Amino acid sequence: MRKYVLFLNTISEIGGAELYVLRKARFLENNGFKVYIVTGKAQNIRFTEFYDYEFLEIKEIVISPNLFCKNEISGILERILVFIHYQEQDEIFVESHQIYPAMWAEIFAQKVNRVNLVYCITPFRVNGYIIREFYHKKLRNDELLGCNESYIPETFGNGFKNNYLNIPFDPNEIEKVSNQDTVLGKDNVSDVALESRDISILTISRIQKTYIAQSIIDLSDFCKKYPDASVKYNLVLSENNGSEYDKLKILIDKVKPNNLDIELNGPVLKLTDTIFKGYDLFIGMGTAVLNAVSMGLPSLVVDYRNNRYYGFFGYDYYESGAGIRPAEKGLDYFIKQVLNKEVDLEEVRKKAMDYFLENYESEKVNRRFLEYQYNINKKTDKKYFKFEKRFNYKDMIEFLLLHTCGVRNTQRILSRLRAIKGFVSSDEHSFR
Repeated sequence: MRKYVLFLNTISEIGGAELYVLRKARFLENNGFKVYIVTGKAQNIRFTEFYDYEFLEIKEIVISPNLFCKNEISGILERILVFIHYQEQDEIFVESHQIYPAMWAEIFAQKVNRVNLVYCITPFRVNGYIIREFYHKKLRNDELLGCNESYIPETFGNGFKNNYLNIPFDPNEIEKVSNQDTVLGKDNVSDVALESRDISILTISRIQKTYIAQSIIDLSDFCKKYPDASVKYNLVLSENNGSEYDKLKILIDKVKPNNLDIELNGPVLKLTDTIFKGYDLFIGMGTAVLNAVSMGLPSLVVDYRNNRYYGFFGYDYYESGAGIRPAEKGLDYFIKQVLNKEVDLEEVRKKAMDYFLENYESEKVNRRFLEYQYNINKKTDKKYFKFEKRFNYKDMIEFLLLHTCGVRNTQRILSRLRAIKGFVSSDEHSFR
């Protein structure tokens, strides 16, 4: 039997990574594979389509396997083998994403004598000896793919072969409907209302992304500098309550001038075409940009590292996320270009659509990916990364927490410690 096993952090969030997994699962099942999802978190699942597939929550896979004893690792592997109904004659492909799920996938792949193909779909920093050595070995073995042309050189440097495939996308995922009330929970802004604005801007994002707060500051500064301009900004976010949401509400009350109209909407559980109607411009990154472009909305790509902007996707910038070089221009530069008619948004829309269809169409990209899987698994001398026990003081702390407090409590403690560290080291005058 042909089986495809995916290892990832979570299927509980609303984001591009989850959409990618659903997209990949549909393609694979349509092509004769049984799909199994091994995830560190499968609670309060927002995308109900995940219930159409078999998934197993193993909370340990979001922590380095180096922190577990040999018998604990063996027990986890056995759970996975039972989950996928393992038979020696199975044809198994393994794909993994984030750091620690990728490491667990490596151990599993060795168990079933297959290749763990790491697909880097989210940005991260290569910190620590084990992480660096693991990813460098996968790169040297051609067992790692970036999600765009810049990913590998940007993340790992120029000393490795640049194997990449763009994240596949299917515009048919966005439902064509005539009414949006059930999506946002409130009436959509009408086209007539938006036409009275000088410019109307949309973003769809997880609320935790730092460009969200910075974009509010940027647009507020722009509108204060140009009081004759009028800007409508609609943010469709992954949450409509909680601490991050409250921070945004406070920020808006603090900085918003009268000629800037800001709305916080969401969360979106199902994308529809009406969400994108009535806007001049989209700002964002990753899958959200591809969503907007596929709906004919010109899109500015933000650099998550500094919250500045590259340009218009498919027009003067050709990746949906961060490139090798940091973005240099502020949001105000592009807003002025649009308002001064220095950029023809209709031309941007047409060029972006052509580029999107050629380079991101789901069937094309997924078939290339599957072909890569077949070729890489033909190796007869498979070489796996050895997870040697090398502890520094941080590892020792995590090890002790893990074996005294459990996985979930360890995650909570480490998350709070990181938040405290980030708060102490952050610049209070900027969200960049």
